[in-house]
Amino acid sequence: MNKQIKKVLPFIAVAGAVVMLVCALVSTDARAPLLVESVESHQAAEAILARLQALEPGSLQDGAFRQALAEADEAPNVAYTWLFAPDGRVLQGNLAVSPGSTAAGMATNETQRLLASLAPGAMDEEQRLLLLAASAMQAEGEHNDVFRHQVAELRGSDGTLIGLVGLTYDANPGAGAPPAVYILSVLAGLAALAFYWLSLPLWVWLDARERGERAWVWAVFVLLGNLVALLAYILTRVPRPTPAGAAF
Repeated sequence: MNKQIKKVLPFIAVAGAVVMLVCALVSTDARAPLLVESVESHQAAEAILARLQALEPGSLQDGAFRQALAEADEAPNVAYTWLFAPDGRVLQGNLAVSPGSTAAGMATNETQRLLASLAPGAMDEEQRLLLLAASAMQAEGEHNDVFRHQVAELRGSDGTLIGLVGLTYDANPGAGAPPAVYILSVLAGLAALAFYWLSLPLWVWLDARERGERAWVWAVFVLLGNLVALLAYILTRVPRPTPAGAAF
C-alpha cells in the first residue's frame, strides 16, 4: 500500500503545481479591473486635498484643519489619511506607523538610492520631503496594489510650509467586490498548494523509511525547505538495502 501511495505522490505534486499556476493566472486576470485607477477616484482624492490646502492652517494643530482632516479620513473610499511634519516625522498614517517614524525611515530602498544618486542641489528640501513622503505611503500597507496615493503641501497664509498631507484611497471602488471566479481560483490555488507542498515530505518519509534513514527528520526538513530540501535529500540519500522498489 505504501509503495502504491509513493508512486502516486510525484504525480500529485506535479498536478498541484500546475493547478497553482493556472489559478494564479486566472485570479490575476480576474482581479485586474480592481487595480486600474478610475478618473472619479483620482479626482475625488484631489478635491479632498485641495479643500485641506485651502484652509491655510497656522499649524498642524489648527482646530478647523484637524476637523477637516478627520472628515477626510471618513470620506468614502479613503483608507488612510497621512500627516507629515516639515522635518519628516510621520504624525499620522496607517497601522505600520509607530512613534518616531519618519518619511526617510519608511521610504523604499529604491527611493533612498535615487536621492543618493542625485547631484547636490538637484532637489531642494521641500521636494525631497515630498518624494520621501510619497515613497513612505506607497511602501506600507496591506493590499497596496488596490490603493493609490496622493500627497500635497500644506502652507500657512504667509506661504510657510507647515507640513504635508496625504491620502491612501481605493483605486477603483466602482469595480465592486472581487468576482466569484477570483475567489474560487484563490481557494483552488490554496488547495493545490497544500497538495503540492505536503506530497513532497510524505514521499520523502516513505522513501527514507525504505532506506532505513531518519524518516521524520528528512520529512520535516523537506516540509520546511520544499523543493530545495527535496533535491538535497535525493542527492544525499543512502542506497536501498535491497534492489526492490522504484526510484522517484
